[in-house]
Amino acid sequence: MNKKDLVKFLDEIFLPLDFKRKGNNWVSNGNIINKIVNLQKSQYSNSYYINYGYVLNSLPLDNFTYHVDNRLASKDKSEQELITDLLNLENDIDSEKRLVLLGNIINSKIVEEIKFISKEEDILRILKAREHLYTIPPFVLKYFDLRVK
Repeated sequence: MNKKDLVKFLDEIFLPLDFKRKGNNWVSNGNIINKIVNLQKSQYSNSYYINYGYVLNSLPLDNFTYHVDNRLASKDKSEQELITDLLNLENDIDSEKRLVLLGNIINSKIVEEIKFISKEEDILRILKAREHLYTIPPFVLKYFDLRVK
């Protein structure tokens, strides 16, 4: 499997959800919130990360990519190892198996979240559920009257 195959696979997931691809980003622009999914290549190997996040149209970005950012990951150690292995294209995993497993994880971790995000209250709910808020820009925390835990 190569990057081109991975991009095509992500197109198949996100384009039907009204995202448009711009390079390594899939963007869905809404009236209140923009949703972004990003494919990032590792500097060290033929591995990738899938980042996703939200931009609130009512706030400036101030040199940030997102107001709320996430990365496809898991707190469960074995699931995190699986995600890492699936996104490492140097691993000798059958392409069909890789895509099925990766698709299941992306759908459960990213798609299930982003399809229900359309207003600021949805973003606040996500932020309140987070274990840590230190990756959120301070002006966004202030806007929602939140503090780093």
